[in-house]
Amino acid sequence: MKATRAVLALALVLAPGAAMADEVPVTLAEALALAGQANPELRAAAARVDAQAARVEAVRRLRRPRLGLSMDWMRTDLPSGVFASTLDAGRLTAASFDIATLNDPGALNHLGSHLSLQAPLDVFGKVGTLAGAMAAERDAAAAGTRDAAQEIGLRVTEAYRQAEMAGRAVEVTGRVLAVARAREAEIEARVAAGGALHADLLRARARRREREADLAERRGRQRMALAGLARLLGAPSGTSYFPTEGPGAVAPLEGGEAVWIERALRQRPTLEMARRQTDAAAAFVKREKNGALPDVAVFGRLSDDRIGAAHGNQSFALGIGLRWSPFDPSRSRRAAAAMAEERAATLDAQASADQVRLEVALAYRRAVEARERHAAAAGGLEEGREALRVIQERRQAGMATLTDELETEAAALGAALQEIAAAAEVAIADAALQRAAGEI
Repeated sequence: MKATRAVLALALVLAPGAAMADEVPVTLAEALALAGQANPELRAAAARVDAQAARVEAVRRLRRPRLGLSMDWMRTDLPSGVFASTLDAGRLTAASFDIATLNDPGALNHLGSHLSLQAPLDVFGKVGTLAGAMAAERDAAAAGTRDAAQEIGLRVTEAYRQAEMAGRAVEVTGRVLAVARAREAEIEARVAAGGALHADLLRARARRREREADLAERRGRQRMALAGLARLLGAPSGTSYFPTEGPGAVAPLEGGEAVWIERALRQRPTLEMARRQTDAAAAFVKREKNGALPDVAVFGRLSDDRIGAAHGNQSFALGIGLRWSPFDPSRSRRAAAAMAEERAATLDAQASADQVRLEVALAYRRAVEARERHAAAAGGLEEGREALRVIQERRQAGMATLTDELETEAAALGAALQEIAAAAEVAIADAALQRAAGEI
């Protein structure tokens, strides 16, 4: 493990054109934790859930009393205004009823201060129904966020495994390049001594250049994979994460396809989201039906009216109010729309369950096939290395040709890369199956 980490770090540092960045070693568990904390998509989704939760609480608080304060000042000689202001201030006298004064009063200053308290009575459960609908939408958003987190987890796992696989491919190709360079130097010395043909040197040199091109290509793939991983982890500019652990030992799948489907139907967040969206749609239908019922509230009002700093009067009012719209031309259409949304939500829930079943089935079969390919490729790295060692010794002894060595080297490299890719594919396929089952 330490050797792998050192090789990966060296490959990043020596890669042509590599960006100068803070290189942070990271395990898969650490990468998943970093994504959960710093991935911008997940942070945005969590913020939207917080916003919806705040809206739910705002609706619930509609049942709480509301306190209001208002003040207004005016100067007027409007006869009705002067008379009303004098009356409200408690300053009417017998002279106030003089006809000439009533018809043509002098201008008057008036300051009115009003303190009001209104307490809605949710007699018919309108507010409670709306709050329930919005709470269901909040829960659906939270479930959607959990599902998004699992999707990001799968993408992080894929990116991590691809980056780790790319690093090992760079390591293997680097070793093969070192062998190609040593062979070229050895044949060049033999040509100089007259013990080998110049054509052999040209072939060895061509193979060395081919391996240099392979290494450059694989380093490029590694840089791209590391960039994708950093993006998913929400890495700050100038920071790069590189994997430090390879795939674990390949184990048989636990449980059959039906078992995985049953687990997915029980715990997949997307299904919880669909159920809560159905609940929200049903609550909105009830809300539209409740719209035909009246709104009831109790209220209180305390007023202070003054036509001078020392000339004022206080009054109060208490009561209960009822507002009712027995006929609303748009109500039936709003109810029809709400019921259509409820039907759509129900069908969406059914479609989500069908989609989950399909995803689990496909992921399960992919995991099975990945294991079969891994079983076929297992041991290719060591076998290829041993085959190359033997053919090199045979060529040194004059029992094999340069062509044999070059062909064996190509086969060994291919087998090694296939084994690396097969192990990574099993790990990615297992992550995809866990994601489909809602477990990643």
